[in-house]
Amino acid sequence: MRLASVDLNDLPSTLRSVHEYWNRSRGARFAPSWSDIELVRFPASLLPTTMVVDVHDPLDKSIFRYWGSRLTEIHGMEMTSRHPYDITPSEFGRQLLVDHREIVEKKVPLAWHYSFLAAGGYVHSHSLIRLPLSDNGKDVNHIIVVADYSAEALELMKLGREKFAEVIDNLPD
Repeated sequence: MRLASVDLNDLPSTLRSVHEYWNRSRGARFAPSWSDIELVRFPASLLPTTMVVDVHDPLDKSIFRYWGSRLTEIHGMEMTSRHPYDITPSEFGRQLLVDHREIVEKKVPLAWHYSFLAAGGYVHSHSLIRLPLSDNGKDVNHIIVVADYSAEALELMKLGREKFAEVIDNLPD
């Protein structure tokens, strides 16, 4: 698995529009609440690859509140009401826990390009943004994750390929 952190300004236009909507919705707060967000305001092309994580304490007990319909096809499993960190391959699940912990601790939106080898030699690549939500104004209670598999996202990944870093050896056990 390879991943690269991405500046929010370097995201595909659809993911930038999601970030702009999130930013408008939060006002002066570090994050909007779940009730401030209307997923139907996201680009329609991204709704099938959108996820919402309900953050629990401890973090590894978090669950997917929403799992876009295309994600079941991509990952070969339905994950609604399941722990994000149970996703396969297990290296990916462990990386999600690391990434979600970073969102919870920093309380800011973060973006990445992911690429990994899937079954049958298929290279699975996408760009994504993770956006914190806070129902109480102090803690991250939900994380919206929006993945983009578009041609624009793949082209941006090709341009930034030199930034990819191997992460498998750096994952927690």
